[in-house]
Amino acid sequence: MSYQWETDLNVHQRKARSKNLLRRELTLKHPLESATTAGSLLAVKKAAKNILSTDEINLTDLDPLTRMAVADGNDFSNSGYIRSSKDTFEPWCVKKMTILNKFTTQEKMSITTSVYSERTGPMAATNEVRGVSEKVLHRLEQLDLDTGSRQFFGGLTQEEYTMKINQLDQELAQAWQADMRVNALKIGIQCCKLLNDTSVIYFYPSKFVIITDILDRFGNMVYNRLRGKQREEMSDEISKEMCKNWFFKVGSIRELLPRILIELAILKSSSFITPSPDYGRVLSRLLSSMWGLGCPVVSIYMRCYLCRIGMDLVPEHKELYMQCFQDLLLLHDQVLDNFRNSPVLVVHKVSMETYVSVLIPAVDWILQCLVHRGEHLHYTLQLISSIPMFWKSVLMSSLLTSFPPAFIAEECLQILEIILTLETNVGGIIKNFGMCLIIAEPQYSHIKEIWRAIWPQIRRIFSREEYLSCCQVWVEFMVKHFEIDTVNEFLEDILVHVSYRDVEQFHGKLFNIIEKLLNSSNDITLLLTSDPCVKLVSMLSTDGIKPVLLAFNSKHTEAQADALLVNTLMHLASTLHDSVDALTPVDEVKQIGSLINGFILRVDFGRDFEKQLQFYDEARGCFTNVENVLIQLVHCVCRLGMSVKQVVGGHHTKRTKGFLSACIAYGFITIPSLESIQIQLQLYLLVGQVAYANQCLSQGDACLKAAITLMSENMVEIGEADRNEFVSNLVSEINVIFSITMN
Repeated sequence: MSYQWETDLNVHQRKARSKNLLRRELTLKHPLESATTAGSLLAVKKAAKNILSTDEINLTDLDPLTRMAVADGNDFSNSGYIRSSKDTFEPWCVKKMTILNKFTTQEKMSITTSVYSERTGPMAATNEVRGVSEKVLHRLEQLDLDTGSRQFFGGLTQEEYTMKINQLDQELAQAWQADMRVNALKIGIQCCKLLNDTSVIYFYPSKFVIITDILDRFGNMVYNRLRGKQREEMSDEISKEMCKNWFFKVGSIRELLPRILIELAILKSSSFITPSPDYGRVLSRLLSSMWGLGCPVVSIYMRCYLCRIGMDLVPEHKELYMQCFQDLLLLHDQVLDNFRNSPVLVVHKVSMETYVSVLIPAVDWILQCLVHRGEHLHYTLQLISSIPMFWKSVLMSSLLTSFPPAFIAEECLQILEIILTLETNVGGIIKNFGMCLIIAEPQYSHIKEIWRAIWPQIRRIFSREEYLSCCQVWVEFMVKHFEIDTVNEFLEDILVHVSYRDVEQFHGKLFNIIEKLLNSSNDITLLLTSDPCVKLVSMLSTDGIKPVLLAFNSKHTEAQADALLVNTLMHLASTLHDSVDALTPVDEVKQIGSLINGFILRVDFGRDFEKQLQFYDEARGCFTNVENVLIQLVHCVCRLGMSVKQVVGGHHTKRTKGFLSACIAYGFITIPSLESIQIQLQLYLLVGQVAYANQCLSQGDACLKAAITLMSENMVEIGEADRNEFVSNLVSEINVIFSITMN
């Protein structure tokens, strides 16, 4: 039987056509995605689309899958404004990632959803109406949420509640794909009504982010459909009439909150009605309508959403953002009354600090929009300085995060005067104030006045969490501008607030304080000779000692002979060495050995050779578990012996010869404790060379004999190349010794 090979000349084209049958679809949720991440993966990708650079997002707090989702968002062309290199404007996608990570809750929540079905057949055909009043009534019937079956879900955790909202998002998308536009609008209205619920107030900012993302997607769906119709029909009239129909439907929504939100979401579609719409006028009208909202928390966040839309459509309309800010000033009494008299806040025992922290993200965004590109800075500061105390603390916190640091440094004394009068959220405000002064330094004449006023305020902060947060910011300012006495006072106060049993709870903040202390100090030798600094470093054990040795090795290349400094570093290095055990990874052992070697190489007592040898002897006793350190000590002792030879010019006295014998004995005793046979052979040869160079012939012979014996006993373990190299060096050394002896 014979086979004939038949070629297919069109196989490449056929395979290319077959690939078109496999459609790639976007996966909205990875099966391994963390359940604790607030918001769906689609929400995270939406956040990445409006950012100019993914480097601006702090991704360290996100799980790996979310980090990949953010990194994959490469479409940054939809931003309504362009950031310059000098622009400090923080995009909303960066802001909302911070909100989602911060505002989480363990409380139980409830949600009510509705299921809708599209009416088809004869009943749908009878809906044709002619009169204007009949059209309005018909739209109201279409948008009536009571026509669907309602479902109540109670006792939901944050993850379950977020999952229910994501289900509404998916239902909205499915209804839109099935051409069920009215149902999609009903679901959008239902999502908007969820923002009326402030029962779990600390989760409200995250809920606002999730739901406004859904509204943004709904607005894009409407816009893209109108754009598609315009291209398909090649006529602007059809898309114009469809757009009017959408706005008529939105205008027929009974409740105020959904009507405002959905009109904001689809506002950019009004360009199909008028080529250059007056967005500013519409936004001003909607802003005035927000006075009809009863809850001040909801009202403030609705103004935040309005400013978000405004920055996409009319970023230069400063009158709009100034009106938003002035509305915030007028909301003071309503906000305070809501905190004092709201039954929900009383039941949940919401503190003033928690209530204020919930309002801050929205106020931050409004203020940032107002002072974008450095406008209205002085005027806004003057307005804030003249408002009541409670509202002043909220706006001051937002001012310090929204205003340029250079302006804060310029007006530092006026801002400091305001801060000293505050009673609420003092810790967060002082922290933000310190961050601004670190970025942009104030005038030299103001530095001492600032510290004298701010340090007592920091010490009076009751919460240790807030106290340490302020300390880890202000430590950098303090170290740069003040002497060691002020630093010691600062560290002693930290030790008063934090005891040894609290180290694990505040480990991250204490480590951050030590790291900034070392990085900001020009001379860390002064820090290492102060008791408060050493106590604070010792509290953190291994994690605190590594940056100390690293900073010392990098900043101080000159020799050190101060006994107090050497003893302190020896104590810290010994503590670091004692953390090494059989389970310690090899790379970490090498890192620890490198840090200790850097310290050893920087200790030099000059001509006091006996003290130097005593230091090496003490180091050998302290660092027996790290082989790299023992090898370094042998090299240091050999170098010490050759330094003595250089000082005496090769003519040894009885005392110097005895010292050389001690150095050689040090190496001879230390070498057998090493594990590597090859390194032992090299060091035996090195110590022998030092012995012969200093006329210690018997000790040199002992070293060579030990090397030869070691090699003969471990012929199998030593590679042929290493063995040949060592034998060559050994024979060369013996020839040199023989020639010198004969001469």
